[in-house]
Amino acid sequence: MSFFPAGTYDLFLTHAWHYTDEWQGLVALLDEYLPGKWRNWSIPWHDTSIERQTEGGKAALEKLLHGHISMTSAILLLPETRTMPEGKLWLEKQLKIGAHYSKPVIGILPHKNSVFPADLRQCVNDIAGRNAREIIETVDRFCSKTAL
Repeated sequence: MSFFPAGTYDLFLTHAWHYTDEWQGLVALLDEYLPGKWRNWSIPWHDTSIERQTEGGKAALEKLLHGHISMTSAILLLPETRTMPEGKLWLEKQLKIGAHYSKPVIGILPHKNSVFPADLRQCVNDIAGRNAREIIETVDRFCSKTAL
């Protein structure tokens, strides 16, 4: 017997090891839309003694990212990630790992702007508004393609 019900969504929201307002807002939208039916694989469950500023710490965190992303159905790309300190570095790592595991990447429209950044368009399979129903419908569309 599984703790999570059948049909549970396993999602990874891009981040730079910080909980931004945008990240937390998207988590709240998904929690409300899918109460108890999604797992947030982007929560940085890591030993806080890992110093992410060192090469060894970055390597340890990258290993954790491999484990988290490998378990997901899709990656939700929040463009705000790259504006965080070291955000571009971590976003590139997350997208590279996602490609390694053939995970679909859904771009999420920025909270403060209705236009998805042109330079990130080549990184995503599709773009969804910051609306839980639209996001999940987009995830479903890509996950059903990979299940065939």
